[in-house]
Amino acid sequence: MVMAETGIGVGRSNGANQRYRRGQFVKQALLGSVRALGGFAAARALTAGKLRILCYHGLWTLDVAPFGNRLFMPHRQFADRMKWLAASPYPVLPLGEAVDMLAEDRLPKGATVITIDDGWSSTYTHMLPALEACGLPATVYVSTYYVDNDGPVANVVANYLTERAPAGTYDLAGVLPGLEAPLVLGDAASRDRAGDRLRTSVDDVGFQPRMVGLAEVAKRLGMGTEPWWSGRQFHLMRPEEVADAARRGLDIQLHTHRHKGLHRYIDALPQELADNRASLGAMLGGAHQDHFCYPSGGFDPRGEAMLAEAGIKSATLVTEGLNAPGTNPYRLRRFLDGRTVSEASIDAYLSGILDIAERLR
Repeated sequence: MVMAETGIGVGRSNGANQRYRRGQFVKQALLGSVRALGGFAAARALTAGKLRILCYHGLWTLDVAPFGNRLFMPHRQFADRMKWLAASPYPVLPLGEAVDMLAEDRLPKGATVITIDDGWSSTYTHMLPALEACGLPATVYVSTYYVDNDGPVANVVANYLTERAPAGTYDLAGVLPGLEAPLVLGDAASRDRAGDRLRTSVDDVGFQPRMVGLAEVAKRLGMGTEPWWSGRQFHLMRPEEVADAARRGLDIQLHTHRHKGLHRYIDALPQELADNRASLGAMLGGAHQDHFCYPSGGFDPRGEAMLAEAGIKSATLVTEGLNAPGTNPYRLRRFLDGRTVSEASIDAYLSGILDIAERLR
């Protein structure tokens, strides 16, 4: 089902959190030293002809604790990131132009592309204005099932509810299939298991029963549906918003209709592309899309021939790295930005220092 592989971790234990924070402190200190000593500038010169691609998803817009580090970045942080990028030495190009220039080895030094996955409501309400304010082009890969069917993305809501609900044992029998046994929410492992069960349950029913079931689950878990439902935190854009975003210059491209990862649903790719294009074509007056993003980063090399047959010019992964001239256009690598990603970390990627370090390692 749509977005079924867009999962969110339930968090770390206290000990793991402490180790993570210590590791991040050391990493940031090291990056700061390398940058101060001119390492980033040297790396930019050494990797000048490679293409950088940034990846975002949605933004967190509610006045409650942020959820989903790499799925929902706080909206003010994204706006600040775009201001920093606009003032940086990395020229931002439209995706199609950059892909053509990469193939011809004529990119400007440090050329960068901004990509946004899924088409969340916040892409329209908050990302687009931030991009416009900075004069930056971007591509959004839109998965269209939840655009056509206006409701929160069920499996992401399942993750949110099972992560945030109070600890306890909950009777959800009769609400959705597969929930006959009580749902136990306690430590991280139990919440992981509960999230798996709830995601499977919502996938087993049609759209309307799924929406009704989600609302009832939220009620029984003591969470309710507000403010995230009316605030459209877990919704995708509406069709008219997709159309308006395109009119305002946002590049709308393909992400399958039902967000089916190729590593699990390779045989469904041709139909998924056709359904995705048909849906977007209806919204955009027949405009043609020829760039693609692998849902959940799921890759299968058999998909490349299918993409070529469908007239796709490029496809992006979620694998980190820069893209040198001659890179397979169906295997373009990106850097996934997020809430806990520092300015030094994103500058390290864009400078090419991480790419050089990986090759040396």
